Amino acid sequence: MILKRSGKASLAVTILLLVFLSAGCALRYEPAPEYSPQLPDGHYIVDYVIDGDTIVAGEKRVRLLGINTPEEGEYFYNESTVALMAMIEDKAVIMEKDETDKDRYGRLLRYIFLEDFFINLELVYRGFANVYTYPPDTAYNEVLLQAEEHAREKKIGLWKESEYDGIEIMLNYNAPGDDRVNLNGEYVILKNVSGSPVNLTGWTIKDMATKIYRFPRFVLDNGRKVYIHSGKGTDTGTRLYWNSDTPVWNNDGDTLYLRDCKGALVGFYSY
Repeated sequence: MILKRSGKASLAVTILLLVFLSAGCALRYEPAPEYSPQLPDGHYIVDYVIDGDTIVAGEKRVRLLGINTPEEGEYFYNESTVALMAMIEDKAVIMEKDETDKDRYGRLLRYIFLEDFFINLELVYRGFANVYTYPPDTAYNEVLLQAEEHAREKKIGLWKESEYDGIEIMLNYNAPGDDRVNLNGEYVILKNVSGSPVNLTGWTIKDMATKIYRFPRFVLDNGRKVYIHSGKGTDTGTRLYWNSDTPVWNNDGDTLYLRDCKGALVGFYSY
């Protein structure tokens, strides 16, 4: 889905912005943590925003580095997309590269600056994006993580807490042997210690990137555990299967996000 600033889209954007502002959303900016841009590679006009972390500027498709925002159909997709539109669409920005020039889809990988305003950082600081650490492109990783800690402490945007608690999260991210072969040796464990059954239907588990598992119809009784294996298998009352063809969890660091059926954050696990 591409949101362009044409007639109907402009009306939709205006309505969403009014909703954000009336809710106290973070489009009223305060200074974010300080940063120092390095050797910008030129100014470009932002033609349009595709989603919360992808734009077209100077007829070039650009993926914002160091962050990840929701995909279409996920919680907070519209909010993050509109926020980025409000910040930079039709404006001249500076694009700065890190170590990697393009991703596997041919998109430029860049940090985006609007004068002295660090867009990638602001999206994280205001809860519209999570940090996405992808070595070797880590020039601003430390300051982005600080911004994420701020958003998490404020419980804003993607860090809005669910009404559910009492779900313990455990993760075996390094399967014995070759992860690519032993996919089911990689698994998440959820344990219900809430004191009552919890309906997990429609809940999601997501990694730091874009891999997402959506629960089928499933109720987790109090005191019980459920295993979610990365590979293929037949679901049972205690074991569910992601049916991924590749490993889900990076052995050198990742983050698991558990969200309820409304998209609110139940818990996360970082390593």
